Amino acid sequence: MIRPLRQRHHLTMIVLGIFLPVAFAVGIVARKPAPVMAGLPATLALAAPKSAALVWERSGLFTKAPVQVRLWREQKDAGPFALSLAAPQEFLKPDLLVYWIPANTSVTDALPANAILLGAFAAPALPVPEEATNGSLILYSLANNEIVDVSKPVQLNDPTR
Repeated sequence: MIRPLRQRHHLTMIVLGIFLPVAFAVGIVARKPAPVMAGLPATLALAAPKSAALVWERSGLFTKAPVQVRLWREQKDAGPFALSLAAPQEFLKPDLLVYWIPANTSVTDALPANAILLGAFAAPALPVPEEATNGSLILYSLANNEIVDVSKPVQLNDPTR
């Protein structure tokens, strides 16, 4: 009784030992290539304009994260705002996104419904919507599905706050 089972098990292992590596190699060869874009759409490829004026630069907006935030504007007193963020290499989280939330919005473990996506943390400049003048920034890791940090309240049109 034991010998026929051992013989069947031995034959099964030989077949699997040949079949699995072959199936793995075929799967690797047959998979689709990763999608590649030639360039970003014009609305996403915004960088800090060379003639942009630096409104303010702050390092202490986030309590948990050593993030440096810069606020740019087309001209010193006019034009749309843009944010640029920088952090040390050891801080960066996977798929880090930046959101804006209006003032007096409570933040729990999930993103608030009224959060506005500004873009990826690594982008050279994140355009700020016109309605975003008073509120906070949220750093959200898409890969970990968690809020990394929430900034102190920020008022964009007031350089002292």
